[in-house]
Amino acid sequence: MSARKPPPVGDFRKLLERLSHRHDTRRIFDAFVRFAACAVAAQTREAEYLEEAKRWDKSELEIFAEAFGTLVGEMESQPFTDLIGGYYMEFALSSKGQQWNGEFHTPKTVCDCLAQMTMGDVESLPADQVINVCEPACGAGAMILSVAQVCPPTVRRRLRVTAIDINRTACDMAFLNTTLWGIPTRVIHGNTLSGEYWAAWSNIHYLAPWLPLALRPQAPEAMVQGQPPTPVEVERIQVSLGQQEFAL
Repeated sequence: MSARKPPPVGDFRKLLERLSHRHDTRRIFDAFVRFAACAVAAQTREAEYLEEAKRWDKSELEIFAEAFGTLVGEMESQPFTDLIGGYYMEFALSSKGQQWNGEFHTPKTVCDCLAQMTMGDVESLPADQVINVCEPACGAGAMILSVAQVCPPTVRRRLRVTAIDINRTACDMAFLNTTLWGIPTRVIHGNTLSGEYWAAWSNIHYLAPWLPLALRPQAPEAMVQGQPPTPVEVERIQVSLGQQEFAL
């Protein structure tokens, strides 16, 4: 008897497009990544989820949930690949919008090359020390995924990524990508050039890493999800960017 073939991977894109006859595509995508980011936040972003859920009916929420499950399945078949960033450019953002906002999707091959050049010989990095990485214009986090991919798991767990973007939707995409691939990341909604920062979220891998995963949602840091970074944190970001240490 021949071995059974695994079930085919679905397509989250087709599911989202089922909503496009009733809603603007940008609104659909923004809601989808907001729901998905909240879903992987270990109940630390419940208020955001509930606020967004008020805007959709039950059948639409079910489609969003199915699309999220399908996306996770697709991601498992393509490790450390930014699937949602490319679809954002194709589905949610017009070509004119790309030109006006200066938003472009960097191909994975380019991200992988830059990550290898930036990180160098990861085995030569100091053992048992935190490795700080700053991505001042993170987009959906494609560069961060490539950095994590070149690191063995023991090194990846020591990463502490600060991911900044002026686009709130990009922040949700980066939060989702880094959480699902186990990359400790602090995502900040802000303008790196002007030094203005409006909100910040830490994923479950970044929150209180000394605690077991089950206890991290109760850590004090988890209680301030979505709040602006403190002046001390802003100063640290500015210093990191000035030093250019692992700044992507």
